Amino acid sequence: MRTLYFNLLCGASGDMLLSSLIDIGLPVEYLNEQLLKLDIEKVTVKVNKVKRKGIICVHIDPQFEQASDYRHLKDIIKVISNAAISESVKKNCEKVFQRLAEAEAAVHGTTIDKVHFHEIGALDTIIDVFGFCTAIEYLKVNEIQFSTLTVGHGYTEAAHGIMPIPVPATARMITGYKVETLDIESELLTPTGAAILTALGEQAGIPKKGKILVSGYGSGTKEFEQRSNLIRSFLIEDGPDGVNTDTICLIETDTDHISGEVMGHVAGLLLEKGALDVSWIPVFMKKGRPGYRLSVMAKESDCRDLIDLVLIETRSLGVRVQKVNRVIYERSNNIREIDGVQVNEKKCRYKGHSFSKIEYNDLAVMAKKRDVPLIELI
Repeated sequence: MRTLYFNLLCGASGDMLLSSLIDIGLPVEYLNEQLLKLDIEKVTVKVNKVKRKGIICVHIDPQFEQASDYRHLKDIIKVISNAAISESVKKNCEKVFQRLAEAEAAVHGTTIDKVHFHEIGALDTIIDVFGFCTAIEYLKVNEIQFSTLTVGHGYTEAAHGIMPIPVPATARMITGYKVETLDIESELLTPTGAAILTALGEQAGIPKKGKILVSGYGSGTKEFEQRSNLIRSFLIEDGPDGVNTDTICLIETDTDHISGEVMGHVAGLLLEKGALDVSWIPVFMKKGRPGYRLSVMAKESDCRDLIDLVLIETRSLGVRVQKVNRVIYERSNNIREIDGVQVNEKKCRYKGHSFSKIEYNDLAVMAKKRDVPLIELI
């Protein structure tokens, strides 16, 4: 299992996070190739090496001409969903932008469809989020963790006027997390940085075991006397004998009061909200009543939301939650072309054995186009 751990020494912004991932191994040439797949202005990312209090860091410099305004969530999602990129990158991008949009809408008293905000609309924010999600797939990251969040204080000028630091959207997203306020009168943790970390990661202490494969440093633009304006990332691998493992949440509940149709509906909702897998089996409960045992596998970052969904949608009076370890194939995603159609292909490897598999949705489209049974394409 590969864990990406961020040490937030002086806040976090989208470009700092992406810069640190370039420092630990994301080739900027690969990033620029992926950016060309987005239906936006031609964008390239230049990489500069800068020194922050004696430490050499990567600092990215996005290059683009006149930028259009992408002001609404639906516009961003359309750009991402139409791109010829993997489903995992699309899904992670959407999770980050959704979290950012929900926070902006809440603090401005509107809905995510109507909110007119600038943070998500900026082209460099799209670059940061897309680049980050591309990087974690390229680096084969299984989970993301981060340290205590560090923020500055004072006020900053934004599109909506003078804002307190942390700005309201950031403050909303970091509610419930451990935070340290540094004696720096400047915005350190930006909405984009907060959205990436809280949408895709979990707050945790420094990992107690595992082999550090590489560490990297990403720098912000500003320089402070009190502290180096940088973020440090570690790529850590934990898994003996070449076995790929990870830790997930297993959510279970037994019900005897709902129909199979309702169970099927709930399963669909769970998968839409990020569940890794959903299954249910018939069981006999007290007094011989027939029922279902619903089992949901989920990332730890999605566990809380999926527990709420199960309880609300099934009206079960409780769920069992436990962390379980899995031994899994190492997986990566690839785009390939079959009969002129681009499809998503999953490549799987385990102890020298490998196979590839085209994603179901793409197979279904091909089967319909060829007018053949789906099973002939599997």
